Amino acid sequence: MSSTNNIINDIISPNSVHLLHLPNPQSYKLPFRIVACGHYHCLSGYRVQRQGLNYRILIVTLNGKGQIVYRGQKVSLAAGHAFLLDCNEPHIYECVGDSWEIKWVRFEESAGIHYENIINEGKFETIVLQQPSLVEAQIDIVLEQVNRNSPTADLKMVEALCGALTALCEEKHVHDTLKISSAATKAVADTISYMNLHYSEELSINELAKQNHLTTYAFIRTFKRQTGLTPYEYLLKLRITKARMMLEQSDDSIHEISEKVGFNNVNNFIRKFKLLTNMTPLKYRQQNTDVY
Repeated sequence: MSSTNNIINDIISPNSVHLLHLPNPQSYKLPFRIVACGHYHCLSGYRVQRQGLNYRILIVTLNGKGQIVYRGQKVSLAAGHAFLLDCNEPHIYECVGDSWEIKWVRFEESAGIHYENIINEGKFETIVLQQPSLVEAQIDIVLEQVNRNSPTADLKMVEALCGALTALCEEKHVHDTLKISSAATKAVADTISYMNLHYSEELSINELAKQNHLTTYAFIRTFKRQTGLTPYEYLLKLRITKARMMLEQSDDSIHEISEKVGFNNVNNFIRKFKLLTNMTPLKYRQQNTDVY
């Protein structure tokens, strides 16, 4: 599907709303710039087929049925389903049956902002909202503000859109967590307990995975989905936390503390400590104790 054969069949009822917005020049300093939004009552035959637009679009289904084809996935849409897609990539979404009621926001993301990647993780899946009214309320704020010329309109729209996208991220996290089997959940809990007891020892991620009867890939992915960190990141954070306590509460040398929290090389310990705390162990000790 090329950008030359984009097809928009806007077959919608007269009471539908389509609003265009010209962002304030100052809005380019913000994470998002809303360019259009709407509340559509789509009718049979409504269909959008396109690519090549440098936008993201957030769509929430309120009633009726729709369908989307994106990144090799064909997904049915019903009330409470929400999705975010990159309009640069080929996609099709359409009404299925007699009606499909949706609210939507089309926007640009500033450099370094990647909500689409956070939510879809390079693939694609819709999110079944447990509380669709929360996301809908944020979109309603965008719809309300888009026609206002007040100096704060863009700020309020960006705040509302950020709230809607954050809600999607939270719902996705809950959904992903529920998909994790009880065995995998126990494996992560057991690993955390083991790390808390053996953080000073040489720990292998491969061996931890074997202990839990998981492949290394599955173990890392499961651990990160539940904690937000890879096993290595969690272990590093744990070791640095223990080191901070020792720096505050003991007179052990930096080298001794390095060994006690599981580092074989003091220079590596100092680098990792600074990475997580933005200061060296010595500076941390000086700032957090009256003794040294």
